Amino acid sequence: MELQHQEGQAKVIAHVIDAGICVRCGACVGICPYFDCFNGKIVVMERCYAEPSRCAQICPRIAYEPTSPIKNDGAGGEIGEYLKVVMARSSDPGIRNASQYGGTVSTLCAHALEKGFIESAILTDRGEGSRAPGGCVAKDQTEVLSCAGSRYAASGSLSEMNRAVGAGQKNLGVIGLPCQMEAIARMERAEPKESLMAESVVLKIGLFCTWALDSEQLAAFLKEKGVVGPVRKFDIPPPPADEFSVETDKGREVFPLSEVRPLIQKGCAFCQDMTAELADIAVGTVEGREDWNTVLVRTDAGLSLMESAIADGSLEIDELPMDHLNHLKAAAKGKRQRGKQAGARSS
Repeated sequence: MELQHQEGQAKVIAHVIDAGICVRCGACVGICPYFDCFNGKIVVMERCYAEPSRCAQICPRIAYEPTSPIKNDGAGGEIGEYLKVVMARSSDPGIRNASQYGGTVSTLCAHALEKGFIESAILTDRGEGSRAPGGCVAKDQTEVLSCAGSRYAASGSLSEMNRAVGAGQKNLGVIGLPCQMEAIARMERAEPKESLMAESVVLKIGLFCTWALDSEQLAAFLKEKGVVGPVRKFDIPPPPADEFSVETDKGREVFPLSEVRPLIQKGCAFCQDMTAELADIAVGTVEGREDWNTVLVRTDAGLSLMESAIADGSLEIDELPMDHLNHLKAAAKGKRQRGKQAGARSS
């Protein structure tokens, strides 16, 4: 796929949106008036011919260029560079019950707000009715917990980050998927520097991700299966379960994972990063331990927050068994290899 023949918005439209590989991260929305996010999808409002084009610089699916911040050669190992790896969970049973697994992300986010590490947090809400999940700004623990849990679908939440920065908000924390962490890293490298909107982001908490579902297709799938009412929790248990569960006020429905895989976004095939290598802290599950999270602390900023949350008793930690770490490395290596192969086939 030769990208050099088109520039700016035209490149993003031709090689990402029209090609069907947009991952709906939301990075282009809010910095450009010609993109918008509608019910989980990025739409083009009007054509733009501005140069230099930030949209093309920051899109995580304008790939295989020298500007890409992802270390696609595997530098730093299968799971990227890190300072510390542990199992962690919230010390508060209420937070654990309201969260996906151990409640580590919610705890770190709430602690960062309470202790002044950040002033606001960009999260993904649950969506309402037929509306896809979207970005929201949280200021306290109550607002953080209202967004707890995994969505397994694209959200476009970086659009909310861009709007917050555009409104003058500083000291933001962003919780997002690996593709969203890459988009922020691309913003940090974008030109011209005076237009850089990511300068206000001081904390990045990344979520382990193998793939995300198309939110519109997921809504149609649930409707077809007769799942009604607000979804309280989605879950994909670790192997060998091979299932997708949906919990509502009326109970829990379980579907074979094979029925859900066709809903995976096409653009996820190109991703080489399972463990959010560009975040300050990356968080995922612990195989066979549903009340704990795997935590990779990658930067000094992430380490400072972790140590603070542990010191005041908000967070409990334990050693991650070596076999769990090895399984994680193997899974991350497999995703990197699949992403490279997908990129090679499309070039």
